[in-house]
Amino acid sequence: MDNFINKDINQNDKKISVIILIILLIGVGLRLFHYLYNRSLWMDEVYLCSSFIHMNYVDLATKTLDYGQKAPIGFLWLTKFVVNLIGFNEMALRAIPLIAGITSLFIFKRVCKAFLNIQGQVIAICIFSIAPALIYHSVEIKQYSTECLTTVIALYLYCIYANNNKWGNNVLWGICGGILIWFSFSVIFILLGIAAGICLNHILKKDFKSLFFNAIPFTIWIISFILNYTLFTHKQESAWVVYFFKVYDNFMPMPPHTLRELKWFPRNFLSMMDYPLGLIWVFNKAKISMISLALSIIPIILLSIGMFSIFNTNRRNFYVLIFPLLMVLLASGLFLYPLIERFWIFTTPIFILFVAFGFEYYQRKIKSHKLILLISLAITSCPFTQSLYFVIHPDRFYKHKNSAEKESLFYINNHFRQGDIVYNYWNNAPGYKVYKHIYNFKYLAIQGHDFRKTSEDLTDYNHQLKQDFNEFSGKKRVWLLYNNQFLTDIGDKIDDPVWYYKNHISPTDNLVAQLSKIKKPIKKEIFKDITIYLFEKD
Repeated sequence: MDNFINKDINQNDKKISVIILIILLIGVGLRLFHYLYNRSLWMDEVYLCSSFIHMNYVDLATKTLDYGQKAPIGFLWLTKFVVNLIGFNEMALRAIPLIAGITSLFIFKRVCKAFLNIQGQVIAICIFSIAPALIYHSVEIKQYSTECLTTVIALYLYCIYANNNKWGNNVLWGICGGILIWFSFSVIFILLGIAAGICLNHILKKDFKSLFFNAIPFTIWIISFILNYTLFTHKQESAWVVYFFKVYDNFMPMPPHTLRELKWFPRNFLSMMDYPLGLIWVFNKAKISMISLALSIIPIILLSIGMFSIFNTNRRNFYVLIFPLLMVLLASGLFLYPLIERFWIFTTPIFILFVAFGFEYYQRKIKSHKLILLISLAITSCPFTQSLYFVIHPDRFYKHKNSAEKESLFYINNHFRQGDIVYNYWNNAPGYKVYKHIYNFKYLAIQGHDFRKTSEDLTDYNHQLKQDFNEFSGKKRVWLLYNNQFLTDIGDKIDDPVWYYKNHISPTDNLVAQLSKIKKPIKKEIFKDITIYLFEKD
């Protein structure tokens, strides 16, 4: 009888292993689909891409990146290597995030195997594979996909080496963890959290021998961090970045003094459950149905119960997973790390594990297989539905991060006539700068100057605009191109100067009005974040 039971269990595990493999392949397929769709670079990507046009490896390591951008040196060098190998284009620029995104899937599978039972693994891997934000950042030329990968690797190294008290293995653990620091800003939270969790566990158990051995990798991590910070990271500090995220309430209030500051915690928690986890349905919508509300509450309950469950069943694992999150919150409270959307990405493996622990807890308590199936469908339905929607409508994948820079430039290119002039307003300079190096357009745009800082008021600003207009005063047709979403520049204070942003007329409407005084607008096209006008001489 026991042989029959064991055989049945083994067959069931094999079936689930096949399901896990299918889920992983779906995750790979979703990432490849959006990579090959090759959407336009949006402004945040453009800012970083600009540096790869003219900077070599030494420049990337020693100079300030264009537009005050910041990225780990390992990520920059890997991207530069691919660009040099393939060429400067979107596919090359996004190759490293894609590789990181796909690699993280299969390493996370191993992490789940170490932490979870087979059913819990299915839930965790499914969420990780189809969460829309993780898919998106796997095809975005920013470091967030590699940040997530380093978290997964750090957790995997913990699973391999944490129980080993051999000198050689601890040194190897230290070296591997130390290398991760050069590819991720945020992995230091994970590594220090792991170190703190292990140390606390050893101290509570009075296991000072193991504490001594584990101090070897922890010391190597700290040395690696100090070297990386001294040589590279400290050069990327920016007072403006702190100012910017303070204005938009992206730092945790520590301690909260007002009701508004208290609301920061539930607001940001729900936002995090939505982006990057993809587990919340409609908290940003005006109308909430009871079904969608219930589906949104389920993952929150599982996350909470998961923390409680792992605390009771494996105290060391709880410490190792919770301490990185506490360190992130502490860093945010000290204005060292903002918490919004993409900045949560590297924590997703931990939150997903907690959700899966919660699922395991109810799986042990609930005898009904149908109810367990319903819970699993409820927890995965939201990320699945979103990801499916974005496959059907890839042009709508996170609208606030969606640009039509490439489409707008090609629109002008396809309608450009001999003798036409293209005038690119100052706020679209980064996008055009990058794309003119990727594609061979028929035209070379006149780059508009930013007169905001040298003007006293709107009248003075409009007077200075004429300096740009004089360059095409004699031309019959002029194409105007401006960004209608990004109206400020890196380093700007919010709504400064006031006369430019808080006037009776918007900056872009004012631009069109001034140009309309010398030429007649005959065509207008709006492409998401880019607006195009065609002016013709009367």
